[in-house]
Amino acid sequence: MNVGPTGGDSKPVLRPARVTDLPAIYRGELGYIRQWEPQHEHAWQMAAEQNLLQWVENFERLIVACVEDQLVGYSLWSDEQGEAELCTLHVSQAYRRRGIGQVLVDAYVAEARQAGFTALSLHVRSDNPARRLYERAGFAEVGANAHGYLRYERQAAV
Repeated sequence: MNVGPTGGDSKPVLRPARVTDLPAIYRGELGYIRQWEPQHEHAWQMAAEQNLLQWVENFERLIVACVEDQLVGYSLWSDEQGEAELCTLHVSQAYRRRGIGQVLVDAYVAEARQAGFTALSLHVRSDNPARRLYERAGFAEVGANAHGYLRYERQAAV
């Protein structure tokens, strides 16, 4: 698998997040807001403490992907009323389209299954190319929420 920005053969290594990863995760989330939802940056900044609380409350479900000891992606899922919900998944721009997102989605599905969850879900913007990643992983669009994000679901056994 080619995962390095220069075409190297380094494969991603998944590991549990460390507290020292939180600044990089914060920058990744802020980068997403700035790219996809710049009109919401102020509101997102105002809710930074709420976001941090979600990361801390679900810290055992926060996974990072590293290439040559560099954090290049992460995912976080939570228990939302008995359903495993993917809260965020991010891959650094230089490492996209190299299979890291798929590795993170697969880890989310496997961890949720191992934790006993049968229903998995996520929300994604309709214009986000990550939709294809989720669809390849067996998620199907089932509607939209009040904010216009598409809701995707799948069973853990798929």
